[in-house]
Amino acid sequence: MNTNPQPYPQQNALEYEEIHFLGMITKELSLENPHDAIKLVTGVLQSLRQTLTLEDSATLLNRLPDFLKLAFASNWERNEKQVHVDHLDEFVCLVMDRDKKMDKNLFKDEVQTLNVIILTLKGLAKIIDLENFEGVSSSLRHELGDIFTEATA
Repeated sequence: MNTNPQPYPQQNALEYEEIHFLGMITKELSLENPHDAIKLVTGVLQSLRQTLTLEDSATLLNRLPDFLKLAFASNWERNEKQVHVDHLDEFVCLVMDRDKKMDKNLFKDEVQTLNVIILTLKGLAKIIDLENFEGVSSSLRHELGDIFTEATA
């Protein structure tokens, strides 16, 4: 008789979501360790948070799956300055600037940073309706929509 507790179906779905999300990024970036993917995703999510109002950040936080909530909320400073970003190239600069200020050196160049951003936001868009999230500027959402469409074509 098997006495091991069986996970709830929802728990399996959440674990699958996490494994698939991080696995996709690990594979696409040819990373050796999934922990490296977590660090990169964290850098993107924290930069995304900085582009949002406090209210929009809280809304997005509540929509994120548990495995991304900590990444999004960690290192959240009380007086974090909001940065207005309209275009993907501005977001790339923000991610790289934050990485440099935190002395993490995770993001090596613009191309790698752009790839990480696209993969992270593409994966996030599959989990939440990011393209219609009003907190993100409409021009950035439009650029992302174009990229997601090109990637699936």
